[in-house]
Order: sequence, then structure tokens, then C-alpha cells
Amino acid sequence: MASAVAMMIGGAVVNALAFTGGNFLFSKLGKSDDAEKERERHDKAVEQLEAAQTAWNKERMQRLDFINEEVQKEHHAVQTFDDVDQAMKQYFYITGKQLDPLPPEPKLSDYYTPSPNQQDREIVFIVLGMAATGFIAYKFL
Repeated sequence: MASAVAMMIGGAVVNALAFTGGNFLFSKLGKSDDAEKERERHDKAVEQLEAAQTAWNKERMQRLDFINEEVQKEHHAVQTFDDVDQAMKQYFYITGKQLDPLPPEPKLSDYYTPSPNQQDREIVFIVLGMAATGFIAYKFL
């Protein structure tokens, strides 16, 4: 029983050190002007993604509402559709009319790709963090 408690406390200490050490390293790696420009570029991309996601969701809901209303007008409404693809298939089966497909859901990679410098810093951060955690775990556990 005591060993289980000691292992839980040891695990908590290792987690605490990993998180605080990781935050410290991350704060030290991100102090350059390039990092600030990269952060601004990333933030703008996230804002664009949110706007595109909102527009896509609005278009998706309008499409679902339209299909549900049309199917109800045809008196074939057995269920209300939640999935656009399934609703479009049922609409085609009932009416014989083909609707244009929705564009794919927007992703962050549509608006932002990390610069090579940012990718290098992320790899260095991961490698150093893993090495430090492994060293601490090897030495003290």
C-alpha cells in the first residue's frame, strides 16, 4: 500500500516537473521576433478559420433546413436529418433533383502552415523536453 502511494506521489511530482519545465522551456524558446511574427500569423489564421467555420456551419444548417422542408412538402418526412450527406441522398431519391455538395469543412491547415523556423523550434522543444523528462525519470525514479 505504501509503495502505491509513493508511486502516485512520484508520478505527480514527475508530471508537475514536466509541465513546469515545459512551460519554462516554451517561454524561453518563444522570445525572438520571429516567434512573435509567427504567433501573430497563427492568430490571424485562427480568426480566419473561426469565420470560415461559422460560415460553413451556417450554410450547412441552411442546407439541412431546406432539405427537411422540401422532404416534408413531399410528405416523405419520416425523420429530421442531422447529416447533410444522408439528407442530400434522401432528397435525391425523393425528388430526383441533385444538389451541389457542400464544400469540405474548413481546417486550420487551410489557412496556416508553420514556417520552417517554427517547425524546427517545435522539434527542438519536443526533443529537449523528452530528453529532460527521460533523464529525470532515469536518475530519480
